Formats: sequence, C-alpha cells, structure tokens
Amino acid sequence: MSEPEFPEYATSYSKNARTLRNALSEEARAALIKIEDELAVNPDIYPSRLIPLGDDLFVYKHPQPAIELTYRIDRERKILYILHLVAPTLEVSKKLFISYSHQDEQWLLELKKWLKPLEQKDIVSVWDDQQIKAGADWRQEIENALSTAKAAVLLISMDFLNSEFISNNELPQLLNAAEEKGLNIFWIAVRPSTVDDTEIAKYQAVHKDPPLALIEEAEREAQFLRIYNKIKDAVEA
Repeated sequence: MSEPEFPEYATSYSKNARTLRNALSEEARAALIKIEDELAVNPDIYPSRLIPLGDDLFVYKHPQPAIELTYRIDRERKILYILHLVAPTLEVSKKLFISYSHQDEQWLLELKKWLKPLEQKDIVSVWDDQQIKAGADWRQEIENALSTAKAAVLLISMDFLNSEFISNNELPQLLNAAEEKGLNIFWIAVRPSTVDDTEIAKYQAVHKDPPLALIEEAEREAQFLRIYNKIKDAVEA
C-alpha cells in the first residue's frame, strides 16, 4: 500500500515575523493567510512576484494589499520558513458598513451617492451587500465586512426593524462591536418607525425628524448634505 501524500508545505514563522504578523490589521492579516495558503500549495506559483536572494531564498511581493514576505523553502522537508514581512499596519480609509432593508434600496443608493466624495478622498470605504458577487457565500461575506468595519450607518424603517436577518445577525454584531471595540454607529430615519423604543435610539442619529420619505425633494437634498457633513466630521475625528 502506498504512503499517503501531503503535497502542501507547512509554514513556520521566525519570532520577528510572528511579531510583525500579530501587529497587522485584520484585513491585512486575512490577506496574509490567503497568501500563505497559495504559497503552501506551490511556493513558485507567482514567478513574476518573486525576487530571488539565494538558494531557495525569496522575497515575495504581493500587489494589493502591499505585503512583502521573505521566506526560505525547504523542498525536502516541504516547509516554508517565513523570515520577515512588511505590510501596512494602518488602514488609509475606514470601512463604513451600511445596514438596510432591501425595501429601502432607494435610500441606500441615494446615501452612497452623497458619500462618494469621502470614498474618493480615501476617508471611508463604503460597504453594503450589493458588493457581494454572484455565487459567493453571502453570509460569510457579510460577517467579514462586519468584523472589519470601523463605522456603520443604519437606514431605519419598520422593514429594517422587522427584518429577521438584520435583528438576528447584523444588528447584534454591530451593537456588540460598538460596546467592545468602539465602533461608531449612526442611524438615519428613512421612513416612520418605532425606533425610539429600541436600543438603536441611544446611538447618534444623523437624521431623525421627519423621516426622509416625508420630506419634499428639494429639502431632502439639503438634509442629505447635512447627513454627509455629520458623517464626514465623525469619521475624520
């Protein structure tokens, strides 16, 4: 009987590289894990990204995010020794998670239009579930976005408050992150609701009365400008 094959390489970090890895942001660490997985399958998978330094000693340069790994390959024992790494430890922009009911999609699209200047200046990186690609594990995608968010905007309506998915998944994670990690939570009343009787009411309302749906279009533009300025001031601070 033939012996079982173990084609993938094991990964071993030097003490210095391990310290640098632990200091990474959550997003950079997730990218690093993906790089490790690919190199473990084939350490030579991206020849154009490799700079040879000696016998089986390489610098791997990842394009985005900009992570550099210095590693040695022990091909006989099938081990990657990661000796050093350089990676961004600070995020340029803050991920802004938008939680909304799909019944309120028009308000999502309008808000994103007003937040575009903040994205263009790298002040925030707006995320909502419309960014999930077809075929992706949408629950995992949402959990990943929630775990790395630095601020969140809730678009409040009765459909939002009555959504089982929001109530059982998104909202508990957001409120927990606000208590434990200092996540900034803002909310906008887009349609009339009973939000004052919920825990959400204690967080900052960047627009409340009257709800946006009850405001005429010309005045609504002025309200969105105020919303933009309040969010901008909060995330820049």
